[in-house]
Amino acid sequence: MTAMPFSQFYEDYAKTGFAQVKSKKVASLALHFLQSPVLDAGCYFGEKTKMLGKHFEKVDGCDISKTAVQKAKKKHKGLEFFVCDLEQPNLKFAKKYNSVFAAELIEHVFDTQAFLKNCFNALNKGGILFLTTPNVIQVLNRLRIVFGDTTPISGDKAHIRFFKPKTLKQELEKAGFTVIHLNGYNVRPFLKHLPMPLNWYEGIIAVAKK
Repeated sequence: MTAMPFSQFYEDYAKTGFAQVKSKKVASLALHFLQSPVLDAGCYFGEKTKMLGKHFEKVDGCDISKTAVQKAKKKHKGLEFFVCDLEQPNLKFAKKYNSVFAAELIEHVFDTQAFLKNCFNALNKGGILFLTTPNVIQVLNRLRIVFGDTTPISGDKAHIRFFKPKTLKQELEKAGFTVIHLNGYNVRPFLKHLPMPLNWYEGIIAVAKK
């Protein structure tokens, strides 16, 4: 059987719909660190692009899926969207940005370093990469393993890579970034207000500077 091309997988996936992670903490920190112009990497249907556009003068969105970009253009007039494979080696951008916003994206790519280096190249000197990703060593995964479930790491078939805070920081530094902020967030209501160490949070927030 011939494997489905990566881009085609996301064309099909875009037609079924992605689960969108919503976190007030992520939104608040993004607005604190980002600077215009902003590139929303992996914009999907442009909902976060639209949110960012309310706060920053210039925001563009890009996605590997033509289907997603077409829908984003129809839904959000006045914003610019374009198709872009951020794993393509030495990707050239038509313009530079002061910030790249990459929410729940890095876990979807095979070549982590190619992706991060493209984000690096998309930025002006001193620019900011703001990214989030699920935390593989979060408290719920720890509990599941304790109780004998060894396959809970990702319920999303599109998740390819898995990170904990330390390994994510290492990948960012390897790509040339300086990590200036590392935090965590929870999406489940019963965890949102519980104090916990960084390694236990459901998701990781990383802010890195070029």
